[in-house]
Amino acid sequence: MPWYLGSAHSPAGYLTPAHAKVILSIRKDWTSVPHGLVWDTPEHTHATRSAALQSLAIELRDLGHVTGWRNEKFSFWPDSEIMFNGQCIEPTNAHQAAFEMERAAYRFFGLRSHAVHVNGFTEDGFVWCGRRSLTKPTDPGMLDNIAAGGLPVGESLQLCCVREMAEEAGLSEALASTAVANGQVTTCRSVARGWHHETLWVYNLVVPADVQPVNQDGEVAEFNLLAPQQVVQAIASKSMTVDASCVIAHAVLHAIAHA
Repeated sequence: MPWYLGSAHSPAGYLTPAHAKVILSIRKDWTSVPHGLVWDTPEHTHATRSAALQSLAIELRDLGHVTGWRNEKFSFWPDSEIMFNGQCIEPTNAHQAAFEMERAAYRFFGLRSHAVHVNGFTEDGFVWCGRRSLTKPTDPGMLDNIAAGGLPVGESLQLCCVREMAEEAGLSEALASTAVANGQVTTCRSVARGWHHETLWVYNLVVPADVQPVNQDGEVAEFNLLAPQQVVQAIASKSMTVDASCVIAHAVLHAIAHA
């Protein structure tokens, strides 16, 4: 079920029928209309929306509807700010975010989030893949890119990319800064916690032969250097996350198209 921010023509997000019912049962300022739900604050400002949604997210967490609380916020940009000719443009402070919200609540509200994903290639065509920690709330134990992470409030894609490579793979800033932007992939799918909608900003990094990634933040259980056929097998057997599979496929197809 789509929900709209005020008079916007395109949905801000998508709610499951059960989630819509929960919101309507605890909030009177959400309005049911023929095409979905509508909500906004009287002031229509970033600050008031963020405060109201933070309060709602905390209540949903306390009721057990939002899990995996991170105490980290994502900015939300409406399509009117972030879409151009059917493509998502780079989210920066130059574009007006409608509000910010705890990242754990994004799937409940079906909001578009942004993340960086780094493909770690060796010069001879092998791929460094991390295996997600078993304690991760999302996709535990699955293969992933060498580094990946959501874009928090106030951080640029480049800074997020470098930080994630340091935290998840122990890579130096000098090496991480050589990663090359390689476009974007947007994924949407129904998940246990609601609706997943994320634009993945793809970076490719050539990892030197004398460098081996080592996790620093406990989010990666191990790293594996996979041959191309092993990567294909991991994707086919669904032992790699959907997002990482899409990001690797995007990089390969992009390389073929520009060969």
